[in-house]
Amino acid sequence: MAAENAKKVKMRRDGTPKQSLARIMKNNFGIIAKVARMGPDYLIGNILMGVVYGLTNSADTVFTVKLFNALDEGAEFGDVAFMIALMAVWNLTTSALHWIYFYVFKPWSKQKLDVRLQRELFLKAYRMDVACYDDPEFYNDFVWAMDEANKRSDEVIDDIGKLVTRIVSMSTLITVMLTIDVPVAIAILAASVLCVLINQMGNRWSFEQEKYWKPLHRVRNYINRVFQLQDHAKEIRTSRVTDLLMRDYDENTEKSVKLAKKYGMKWFLLYGVGWMLVSTGLQFGVLFYMFGKLESGLVLIGAFAASVGVIWTLRWQVIDFVEKAAKFPKHSLFLEKYYGFLAYEPRITTGEAEVPEFSSLELRDVTFTYDFSDKPKYEWHDADWEKPEGEHSSAEALKNVSLSLSRGEKIAIVGYNGAGKTTLIKLLMRLYDPTSGQILMNGRDIREYDLDAYREKIGVVFQDFKIYAASIAENVMNGDYDPEHDRETVIAALDKAGFSEKLATLEQGVDTTLTREFDKKGTNLSGGEGQKVAIARVFARDYELIIMDEPSSALDPIAEYELNRSILEYAADKTVIFISHRLSTTRMADRIYMFDSGSLIESGSHDELMEMDGKYAAMFRLQAEKYTESVT
Repeated sequence: MAAENAKKVKMRRDGTPKQSLARIMKNNFGIIAKVARMGPDYLIGNILMGVVYGLTNSADTVFTVKLFNALDEGAEFGDVAFMIALMAVWNLTTSALHWIYFYVFKPWSKQKLDVRLQRELFLKAYRMDVACYDDPEFYNDFVWAMDEANKRSDEVIDDIGKLVTRIVSMSTLITVMLTIDVPVAIAILAASVLCVLINQMGNRWSFEQEKYWKPLHRVRNYINRVFQLQDHAKEIRTSRVTDLLMRDYDENTEKSVKLAKKYGMKWFLLYGVGWMLVSTGLQFGVLFYMFGKLESGLVLIGAFAASVGVIWTLRWQVIDFVEKAAKFPKHSLFLEKYYGFLAYEPRITTGEAEVPEFSSLELRDVTFTYDFSDKPKYEWHDADWEKPEGEHSSAEALKNVSLSLSRGEKIAIVGYNGAGKTTLIKLLMRLYDPTSGQILMNGRDIREYDLDAYREKIGVVFQDFKIYAASIAENVMNGDYDPEHDRETVIAALDKAGFSEKLATLEQGVDTTLTREFDKKGTNLSGGEGQKVAIARVFARDYELIIMDEPSSALDPIAEYELNRSILEYAADKTVIFISHRLSTTRMADRIYMFDSGSLIESGSHDELMEMDGKYAAMFRLQAEKYTESVT
């Protein structure tokens, strides 16, 4: 495991990592290199405009120096007029370049770059282990990476452009300043060092504050979604959950206010006092110094006026340069998490074996534990994971399960909530791998097969299915929809799922957009209707193994029975696994596996288990009154 070789990172007392100059440069140049690959036009344009802005910022001051000198030397009117005209042409040209860049080139090139960066993150998130979502620490880093990717790359490139601007401008101004007074130039450089130290402290505090802000923002955003989304509209109006949410919101706000007060005072002392003393001392110290030289007759009034202009301009440009340069350590801290997310390698890895036609599936002594302590813990520098010492878990979701099924069999997996049924399906889909034991398809460990090809063999409808803000057809085909070839397939699949009656009421048919999030002409489905659309997905493709995880939980008993019968008719030659704690389908199954607290406790046909008079029989009798009419 890579974490075993990970370098230990020294941390400050405030919880932020210590960074070497080499590390800061590596992280920032890393994002610059990425932008150079994904959006070279954006990077080049930014740097070139940095040069233009730098020349523009210093041109006014240099022009003032030249103009005062010319007037002091008694230059002719024509020469002065030519200088003014030249400056006007320069200003018009640079202004035109600025507006073209700012309103045309930059938005276009930035949009292209943002899309490419975001696609990279989407693909990485797609390959992430499902287990990562169970770990709050990793999930925080994941959210952080998604939020910061485009923003941080933009800021780094913008700051590079601004540094170029300041370097060009300052180089010109310092050259002028050195010709006027060397001690003043040295004083400015000394003040710059103090500004660097102040900014380094500020950046550490900023990162520390952001680390505490993120979890608070997540809670607040969740509560915002609850009050905004239609999904929760009825419950928050008909229950007292609003009181709970408001209490959580108030507690969250109280923590946020305390955090703001704590860091607000720090910022005031650092910038309001420290920075002010340095910048004001530099500004007025230089003025008194130059005024003394003027009084002593060491400089003329023209040179004095010009030098004051240079000093004032150079003063804020040096401060701005230091401020921009000091942001790169902060960028580096944020980029660590971004690189860490991109460097993460999933534990669920693909095999190389070609996936054969399905004939059998077997679990051999399978145990699985949602062991969060064994989940990777984020490692700053190598973006890896390590197990915290002293943490162990024994929450076994499945315990030594052995079972088998063959092609064409109809299997029912039953048990009360929490019995381990859905966990079993996650293992069969390789969303997780067993903690111990093996899962075999056609006698071969499923970890040896190509992962994508293996999953394509299986059609699954999860209990917590999702409907997307897309057309009905795209929802049924899971995005892979060709209107010319797939339209009839979609309609037939919806008919088998019992959705035809609803479909007939929709003006746009299968082209109707689901949800009104992006389309005001879209439609919102009831829970049962949405479940039928989700179930239609397995009818629309030729899967060899079909898994239905509580497929009809939102349907009434009669509709549930009819749907299950339709599924069995469609899948007569296919293997079907029904997961349920409702037993309307079990009589149709060839074999039933009864789970309790993660263990397989009973197996057999319906008649065999009823004769056994165990937990299955007791569970069936409890539901018998409800289902008698629907199963006879």
